[in-house]
Amino acid sequence: MVVRSKKELEVMLSNVPRFHTPRRVLEQYVCDSRIASEMLWHAYMSGDIENRVVVDLGCGTGILAYGAILLGATTVFCIDIDCRSLAIARDFLKFHDNGNVFFACLDARKTTLRNVDTVIMNPPFGVYKRGIDMEFLISAVNLKPHVIYTIHRYSDRLIHVIERVLKKYKEEYKIILLLTDVMMIPQIFETHVKKVHRFNVAVVKIVKNME
Repeated sequence: MVVRSKKELEVMLSNVPRFHTPRRVLEQYVCDSRIASEMLWHAYMSGDIENRVVVDLGCGTGILAYGAILLGATTVFCIDIDCRSLAIARDFLKFHDNGNVFFACLDARKTTLRNVDTVIMNPPFGVYKRGIDMEFLISAVNLKPHVIYTIHRYSDRLIHVIERVLKKYKEEYKIILLLTDVMMIPQIFETHVKKVHRFNVAVVKIVKNME
């Protein structure tokens, strides 16, 4: 473990590079370092990062993967459909890679990894393609991890929607709303009329019921 506090983690995550030419269709933006640190720190304190195999689905430029490395993950898999953003992540994370960080340029919804410990993700919110965040969630569940940590655009029906998605699986899951907060991202798309775009998000933890 490299960092000793949640605040130190947040500061280090703020150094992750942004997308050079973000693609609106992929809803590409770097996750707010404060929100990312909140989620990752909770995962670490719950024993879900250190000495664990962690997958970052839709890793972008690598902010969540970087946090997992800093918090002592044994192995980190970075998966993203955009090879350009994956190259940014690879270039940034090479200074922290001890041979335990792996990169795959493919659709996060089609990965064949299985039986990992932890999935962390900040999927597209579905602004451009409705429901894609739930497609990412299905992919995460199919990896058969012990636990999933995921960030979604907040709505009153979010937990209900997640419950409905998980009902088709024979395993039982416990869904925990860890926090709701305001995420801030800079003006990066032509549809953004403000210099800082603010919107409500939820951090959700999904745990497989082992009973």
